[in-house]
Amino acid sequence: MNRVLRIHRLLLVVLVFACGAAIAQRPPNIVLLVGDDHGYPYFGFMGDENVVTPSMDALAAGGVTFSHAHVTATYCRPSLRTLITGLHPVQYVQRETEIVERRRSEDADYASFDSVRRGLWDQVEKAAAMREFDTLPKLLGEAGYVSWQGGKWWENNYRNGHFSEGMSEGWDMSAYGGDTFFEELMGAAGNDLVRETMEPVFDFIDRNREQPFFIWFAPSLPHVPFDAPYTYRKYYQDKDISESAKLYYSNVTWWDDGVGRLLDHIESHGLMDDTLFVYISDNGWEQDANVEYKHHEDSTVATDHLLGNGGPLGKNGLYDQSFRSPLVFYWKDRLRHSFNTSSLVSSMDIFPTILDLAGVEIPQGLPGYSLLPLIEGRSMPERTHLVGYTDNRRSTTTPMGERAEGYSVRTHRWQFLWYADTGDMVLYDVTVDRLAEQNLVDDYPELVTEFQALIEAWKEDMGMSEALTIFE
Repeated sequence: MNRVLRIHRLLLVVLVFACGAAIAQRPPNIVLLVGDDHGYPYFGFMGDENVVTPSMDALAAGGVTFSHAHVTATYCRPSLRTLITGLHPVQYVQRETEIVERRRSEDADYASFDSVRRGLWDQVEKAAAMREFDTLPKLLGEAGYVSWQGGKWWENNYRNGHFSEGMSEGWDMSAYGGDTFFEELMGAAGNDLVRETMEPVFDFIDRNREQPFFIWFAPSLPHVPFDAPYTYRKYYQDKDISESAKLYYSNVTWWDDGVGRLLDHIESHGLMDDTLFVYISDNGWEQDANVEYKHHEDSTVATDHLLGNGGPLGKNGLYDQSFRSPLVFYWKDRLRHSFNTSSLVSSMDIFPTILDLAGVEIPQGLPGYSLLPLIEGRSMPERTHLVGYTDNRRSTTTPMGERAEGYSVRTHRWQFLWYADTGDMVLYDVTVDRLAEQNLVDDYPELVTEFQALIEAWKEDMGMSEALTIFE
């Protein structure tokens, strides 16, 4: 073999190894899967024997699951704001208020607006305030990512969150004040994801296979309306479970099928090895198989408040099931399977963990922390408790609830609820009493005192001198 040929072959080997190293170091695609009103017990991998969730079960079987994750709010918008910014809803609204008040002072016409015009202005500017926040799409974009939004999105249009592309292009303001405007607020055209179409996300993937991407996949499922097609209802129609469970579980399976179709599309392009999937729900829900919330044949989510919001331990509550969700990280052949049943983790941790896995610098001052050591099986200081807050209380007359000032403390054993505006308190042992059937407040007064002190310390850390509205 002549010397020139040997040199050429050596250069080729060097180039091959260099290309291989570059591919290995490629930042992962990131898909954030957000369930909407998906209660933590209602997955096969969490032990439910009725619900059909093969796609999520597959991710959990090959990924890292935290079974005791908790979100920061028990209804959607404040909780979703944590996922996109890493901030607690109290921190978010404190900064949002400063931004909106500044913009009011800068708008010379605001003082002359009538109440309707002010309402419109406030809605738009509160959503636009997110443009001044560091969001996941913004920080990942600075590292070379493109991003896409689909599904639930309360911040008017995807650009407010710094996404490159998205389905929610803005609210139809002509609907303001009418019954349909709430659907606009929830995400407008974004709400069609999975329920009507998967093409927008497929198209985004098709066009961006060669660069790292971030996807916000947040279909309005299993959220009402409970109108799943027969494709999903068939799994439950002959089971000996309640009618309301059949309705809810059918929507759960509809959600899971959307995840499955997304996985299939990513796999069909050979991108599974390069893609990190992260799952969390936005808030809790209660619908056990043997409990009926559909009290008559003509029940609707508008006429039966339990059908529309699930049981009292879930959405808009302060119970463990109100906040709790499994948290799943799946990255094929890169993350070793584990099932963590002990760590108290928060949705605030998702933001820094995603950045850490993507190799992007984590901003200072975030309330959460990267879970990478736990994901990799290493030790790290862990929480002894989580404090929850809500500005809302469930109502029997409106699915939206009513104003309140409520706090909770979750330890490895206890859940403590305290509505400071009414004085109502509940203490129960989550390890033996998932349904909170025994209120132990009178049996453990020393714990009540301890947990109230933790709440007061948390309020001080948050700079929260009085009750705060985290969504209006």
